[in-house]
Order: sequence, then structure tokens, then C-alpha cells
Amino acid sequence: MSKKTEANAFGVTWWGRRWRRALESLGATYPNSRLPQGRSMARNGAVRDVVVAPGTVSAQVHARTKVLDVTLTLPVFTDAEWRTAVAALAGQLRHAAALLRGELPEDVDDTLREVDLSLFPKTGELRSTCACPGRAEPCAHATAVHYVLAPMLDSDPFLLTRLRGRDRDRLLAELRATRSAPELDPAALFTARGDLAAIEVHPHRPDEHTPEALHLLGPAPGLDERAWRQLIAAAQRARARAWELAEGS
Repeated sequence: MSKKTEANAFGVTWWGRRWRRALESLGATYPNSRLPQGRSMARNGAVRDVVVAPGTVSAQVHARTKVLDVTLTLPVFTDAEWRTAVAALAGQLRHAAALLRGELPEDVDDTLREVDLSLFPKTGELRSTCACPGRAEPCAHATAVHYVLAPMLDSDPFLLTRLRGRDRDRLLAELRATRSAPELDPAALFTARGDLAAIEVHPHRPDEHTPEALHLLGPAPGLDERAWRQLIAAAQRARARAWELAEGS
């Protein structure tokens, strides 16, 4: 197996790779031997019974004749920090829609960085304990747990938010509530300041199998079912036409 293929086994989504790189970036500050040792144990199934809870990842690592208890710890956001994070994410329709689809938008941390938060470990935040006699932190066994968590995050990115203190259902409920709360002034759309040409756009071809973002966000307050369906259909037509214009049709 090539090094590139081996690395990809521990994180195929951008958020899974980001988690793995958070560990591998430590290679400059401690001997690299623990990285291949940890990868080897993770690849050979030595890590078992992984449990992700707010602030902790616990697991058992089977090392030769011993079974070692390993715990990774990461600070959870306070309720005030989560309110700030949810407000920042809800302010971006594409962020809210991506999360409702079970994905993390690639620039999610750019948005959270503006309010001095990050879902991913900052320098010095991620700590570990292990029952082994070694004094290094993280040891090879903790490194193995870190690697195993990357493909788990691939399958469920909300494990990352759970680590920071919010599970999927609560986070999505707070996103929906925050997005439905503001009273919007349509007239402000025509008086907003700023240069529209300066906004960077990254268009993607509409996927007919991907639910419309408005549908994912739930019915708009004050609209009956018929009006809501008409709004969804209009949004779908607008999305298709926007792509035609982007292609120069």
C-alpha cells in the first residue's frame, strides 16, 4: 500500500482528513515513530469500543498481551459559545443547508474563526491519557485512537460537534430556530451596501437528487402548504436557470 493510499484510509472527506492532519502536524514537535506505530495499530484493528461523548473520546487499544484504556479530551464550547457558533452558521444559508444534509461545508471553520471558535482542535487543546507506562503525549496508542476516529468522522461529521458539546439533533434544531427567528425587510435587499462584484462565487451544477435547501430548512413561518410548495418549485427553477446563466447559455 502506498503512503498516499494508506493515509487516505484514515479520512476520505475533507473533515476526516483535517482531523488526521491535526495529529500529523504534531510530527514536527515529537519523534515521528509514534505516527507509523499508531497507524499500524489502527489499520490492524487494535482499537476497539470507541465512544464519542462531549469532550471525550474513549477507547480500548489491544497491544500485545495488554488491553489499554485510552482517552482523548477536547474542550467543549460553553452554551454562550454555541449560541455564537449557531448564529454564525445560520447566517450562511449554504452552511445551514449542508449541515442539514449531514455534511460540513468546507469553509465552516473560516466562518467560525470570525467569532474566535473552531470545531477542530486548536494548538494545545487536544490532550490524551493512556494506561501504558510511556510518558509521551500522545503515545502510540492514543495516536491509534486518533487515526481510527478519522473514518468515523467521514461517516458522521456530527461526532465532531458532539465532541464540542452539541449532538446532531440539538444543533439542527437550534439552526432551524435561529434561521426562522429574524424578521427580514425586503426593501433592505435593494439598499444594502457593498460591491456585489467583489463577492466570490463557486457555482456547482444543480443535482436533481439533492433536496432543495429551502426544503431542508423546513416550512417558512406564515406560509400554508400550497404556498410553501410553490416557493420550493420556484427555487428549483431559479437554481436551474442560474446554472444556465453561469454556463453562458
